[in-house]
Amino acid sequence: MWVLHTVESDGNELLTFRIMPDGMKTIGRAPTADFTLDRTLVSRLHCRLISTTDRLEVEDLDSTNGTFVNDQKVRRKVLASGDTLRLGRIELTVSEE
Repeated sequence: MWVLHTVESDGNELLTFRIMPDGMKTIGRAPTADFTLDRTLVSRLHCRLISTTDRLEVEDLDSTNGTFVNDQKVRRKVLASGDTLRLGRIELTVSEE
């Protein structure tokens, strides 16, 4: 299982998203997103996470402000434990459990 987590800038709210192997989840502001992030600069459907038994991949869904992995703008990228995924001002740290 893959886990993405962050501490908000105020230091209080911990966000945690879990993705099981062979899963596909969307992140965005829209209520229809699998993981809802109602934050400034996050698009309605910002990106998609695709999990297999041995890897996690992120795909930008034509977001307005882009998807970044380790501060590099990406369209599609395989993620590794320790990577930082940034959507707007939200940074999520990737780990594998």
